[in-house]
Parts: sequence; C-alpha cells; structure tokens
Amino acid sequence: MKTLFYNAKFYSLDEKNNTYSAILCDNDKIIETYKDNYPNIEAQKINLNNSFVLPGFIDTHTHSFEGGLYQQGVDLENCNSIDDILTLLNQANIISDMIFAWRLDENNLKEKRFPTKQELDKVNSHTPILIRRIDGHSCIINTPAEKMILNNNKLDYALPDNGILSGSLNDIAAHTFHKNLDNNAILNCYKQAQTIALQNGHTTIHTMIGDANQSILHYPLMNEHLNDFIIDFEIYPQSFNLEQALKYKAKRIGGCILADGSFGSFTAGLSQAYQDKPINEKGKLYQTQNFWDTFIEQAHKNNLQIGVHCIGDEAIMQIVTAVNKAQLKETKDLRHQLIHCELVRDDMIPEIKKAQMYVVAQPMFDALWGQEYGFYHKVLGEKRYKKLNRYKTLTDNDIIVTGGSDWYITDLAALKGINAAVNHHNKNERLSIKDAIKLYTVNAAKLSFDENNKGMIRKNFKADFVCLDKDIFSTNSINIIKVKRTIKNAKIVFSTET
Repeated sequence: MKTLFYNAKFYSLDEKNNTYSAILCDNDKIIETYKDNYPNIEAQKINLNNSFVLPGFIDTHTHSFEGGLYQQGVDLENCNSIDDILTLLNQANIISDMIFAWRLDENNLKEKRFPTKQELDKVNSHTPILIRRIDGHSCIINTPAEKMILNNNKLDYALPDNGILSGSLNDIAAHTFHKNLDNNAILNCYKQAQTIALQNGHTTIHTMIGDANQSILHYPLMNEHLNDFIIDFEIYPQSFNLEQALKYKAKRIGGCILADGSFGSFTAGLSQAYQDKPINEKGKLYQTQNFWDTFIEQAHKNNLQIGVHCIGDEAIMQIVTAVNKAQLKETKDLRHQLIHCELVRDDMIPEIKKAQMYVVAQPMFDALWGQEYGFYHKVLGEKRYKKLNRYKTLTDNDIIVTGGSDWYITDLAALKGINAAVNHHNKNERLSIKDAIKLYTVNAAKLSFDENNKGMIRKNFKADFVCLDKDIFSTNSINIIKVKRTIKNAKIVFSTET
C-alpha cells in the first residue's frame, strides 16, 4: 500500500542537502520525493503537521538487554547521599527474586563513597542486590548476592569483604544475575529497550549479547526472535568465542570485549600515569598485544567485523596495531570498530586511518565528564583532557565516526548525543549540526553496510523517519527539541499526537 507523508520539511542528509515537502512510500520503501507540490496520488495520506523530519536515528552501541532490565529496577542518578540510595532500594521492584540498581556515581554523593555491603544487608538480607556504577566497570553487592555468585561460579579466590567488585569480578557478578532470568524475562528486556528507542526516534540500534569472555549468552534466542520486533536490532556476540559466532552466522564479533576498563575505575589503559597518581599507575591492559594480534587476525580472516572497547591511548593502539597487521596480510573492508576511543594522541590518527577503522563514539560521555575542571580534567590533567573524544579531528581526517549511547550508561536518546557533539568541551572538536546528526544516521548506516538503504531520505531507501517539533538546523537549543513521531517502514510506531 502506498503512503504519502506531507506537510513537513524532510532533510535528506544527502550530498546535495536536498529538502522535501512530501515523501511517497510503497510498503517499507521511499519511492518518490517532492520538493514543492505533489500530484494527486491514490495513496493513504498522512499529515505530519509541520514537523521537521530526519532519517530514523541509529544508535551504534547499546547494552539493550541490561538497559531494558535495569529500566525496571532502581535508577540512582539523582541520589545525593547513601540514605537516598537505601531509601530507593527499600522501594525496589524485585525481578526474578533479585534487585537491580544502576547509574551510581559516588562522586555525586555527599559521602564520596559506595554504600557498604553491611548497609545493603540492612535493606534486604534475603534478596540479592546488584548496584552498577555509572560506567558499568564496578558494582556493589550484598551478602545474599555474594552467596549466589559463589554458588554459581568456581572461583579460586574470595570476594572482597566490602562487596565492591571491579574488573573481571564485576563482569562475573553482573552475568551471574543476568543468567538467572528466564527467556520471557530476557525478551521482555528487549521490548522495554524497543519502547525507549522508539520514543526517542530510533529505528535501528546495535546491541551486545554475551559475557565479554567465552559465552554468547542468549544470542541464539535473540537471533531467532529478531523479526518479532518493530525496530531493527543489529546484534553482536559479545565474546571471544569465534567458533560460536561463526556457528550462528554472525556478521561481527565483540562490542564490549575489553582492551581496558574506564577512567572512573582508573582501569583505562594509558601510556602515562593518571593525574596525581604514582608513575606506574597507568590503568590496565586486559590482554597482551600477542593475544589481540591472534584474535583479530582470525576474526578478520573469517570476515567478521570486530568491535573492541578501548578507552585509553595505550589500549586503542593495541587494537589499531593488531588490525593493521591483519590488513597487511589481507586488506578487507570490514569496518572494524574502535568502541569509545576516547584518548587519541595526534600520532595515532594516521594509524587509525590506515587500519580503515570506524570510531564508535559516545558524545554524552563528554557532556557528563568533559567540562573544564570536571572529572576528565581531574583524572587526566590539562593537556590530555583536551585530547579526548576528538570527533572533529577524526572527521577532518576522513575517519568515520558513529554515534552511540552505551545505554544503559547514558540515555538511549540521539538528540542528547547530537547536542553533546555540537557543544563539545573543546571548541576545536565541536561538530557542525549536520555532522553531529550524521553520527546517528549517514555514518551509522555505513557501520552495518546499510549506506544504500538507511541513513538518508532518498528514493529506494527504507521509510524510517523521526519527526521533530522544531527545526534542528535553526534552533538555538537542541536540547529543547522533542520527538513528535517515529515512523518505521512507513508506519507510525510512536506518536505524541492523537
């Protein structure tokens, strides 16, 4: 059935910056565009009420399972004290006999510390509690959670008495909780993610499934149910298990397989020590160069796109070096991903370009922690914090940068990411509005080799649109813009209008 969308300004985002007043679709495809008046057409006609329309947003890095799960739990973002946290935990929903909480930033608490295991036990001494730090690289557990983790895992060592877990223990704790959900609960987490994605104008999201070690967890389950969802999920077996990825005919591998940790946990791998730390405190490289050389060579050989979490400059160079070695043996356009890729020295840029790698960035990281005298400045110092999240420099050097939220870490909301990229803490790294939008449209489509059917509004492309209430190219404040409608495959799937 043909559908005509009209009474709007459609931004194509194509090379000529075309704009249209109406779009004709047939089933899920755009079949005609109209700059001015449109002819009398036999079609369903949908009035978009003076909306400003962009291609549907694509988020290229989420943890949608965790985001959908934690959305049902306790959000600690606005807590100012330990008492605030304990009050919310007392009111928490119990999900499959567990309590989940997220977005804890101890730096925002008056006590400047995590709650203790004993404090959590006073809230609930029978139900396992898991609290994830805002960066996802540390967590806090209570005594019942400790018992559950020990019962479900063969560990050669004791857990810390204070209940604070980081590094591999953080991953073990989180995945122990996640594995205790049944299939219906798992799929419901993705439905929750879909709801939030559509409300914020997303029609495609990339998401990681696995334990970042050897298990791909419920990847087969999700792979079987992809057609049950409205949005397009691009799924990643988040694992080092090449055999399993190939078995399920995955297009890619990784996502948040870790080359290092985070700045917040002082585990991002650096070439120089953290500010005001001993000279040998440079974070942590989770694997050797030889490990990455071997793993990436094998994935590359099997035509798997590789995505690796790397935040510090030393970790980034490990991955770039390994990819360049693989490319030297056999050059392929696989668009391997540097995920986060935050601290980039000048000398690294030619190497990233030579490796033909894409940078999967999270602009909201800069908005949250990039201000002068903010967290980045504090832990890295004046010189290095200006070398963080170098979107403009990378773009000017013809390196493709895409936009992700790392949701549940930051909101699944492309408009917030666009606003952050336009208002970067370093004026030299700010993107134009169009280039910032391209992070979540044109560039994002290229990451999944969909540049010929997604990311722009043009003939023969998917009829995926986001309708905004204000013109993003002329407003003085992007953060006041609202999503009015989300259209997927020429169908309205979210609307604030009756």
